[in-house]
Amino acid sequence: MSKRVFVVCPLRPEYDDLYIVIKQAAESLGASVARPDEFTAATTLISQIYDALESVDVVVCDISDSNGNVMYELGYVHALRRPVIQICRKDSPIPFDVAMTRTLIYDPKSLLKSFRDQLKHALKHALDNPESFSFSGAPRQPPRNRNLFISYSRKDKECLDRLLVHLKPLEKEGVIDLWVDTKLSAGDKWKARIEESLRNARVAVLLVSADFLASDFIVDNELPPLLTAAEAEGTRIIPIILKPCRFSRDKNLSPFQAINDPRQPLLKMNPAEQEEVYDRVSELVESYMRTE
Repeated sequence: MSKRVFVVCPLRPEYDDLYIVIKQAAESLGASVARPDEFTAATTLISQIYDALESVDVVVCDISDSNGNVMYELGYVHALRRPVIQICRKDSPIPFDVAMTRTLIYDPKSLLKSFRDQLKHALKHALDNPESFSFSGAPRQPPRNRNLFISYSRKDKECLDRLLVHLKPLEKEGVIDLWVDTKLSAGDKWKARIEESLRNARVAVLLVSADFLASDFIVDNELPPLLTAAEAEGTRIIPIILKPCRFSRDKNLSPFQAINDPRQPLLKMNPAEQEEVYDRVSELVESYMRTE
């Protein structure tokens, strides 16, 4: 598939000769070229511009006269960190915010071979090394929180092990950053590690049983920060009812929708039904992590 170049410039007749020069430079490298006034699809123009900016290999942007539409689209390109070659007419001032970006200057009265060759050289370099033409000053998005915390009683470790099998593909694909206390190594400051993981949890799976509810450490140390985060930050709580217990009568936990009916805990299910529950948990976790 040929490389694609998208041209952002004022859509006025005086820029047509410049566009021809850009097309010549790009097509000589085997790249296809387009600009917004060539779109023919029935969708809105701005949606087509977004699609183009998000998918092309290089954007050539003419910032002459600080045209409002052009500057808006240049900002969008910078936020996307797409490779962009910035050009400007020789008699036009360059706005302060992009003045530090390398800019190719052209003379509209003499679109000579020298500028076409200069632009061709820049395009070739951008197509071959796109990262060097990505705007390094663009604001960075914070890394997406993929932290999953599992709270369980060690007397229910058999159920934990089976759940981990279902979550393993999500962990391998990087959909989740899984934390469970089995990841603690000898010498770890285990309480500090658990507290950190609780603070960072985006989703928490609770393996609920009578042993779980009887655990002083879980009730006093793990549940309070998770319940607070659910209330204040929207942390997702997914209870799995492993065995008959007072989950439905617990004022703190009963407001959360369990993955299975508390009257039908895993202990009462056959192995195939248990696997379906674990799979539903995996599906729900993946849904939360990918869409929120």
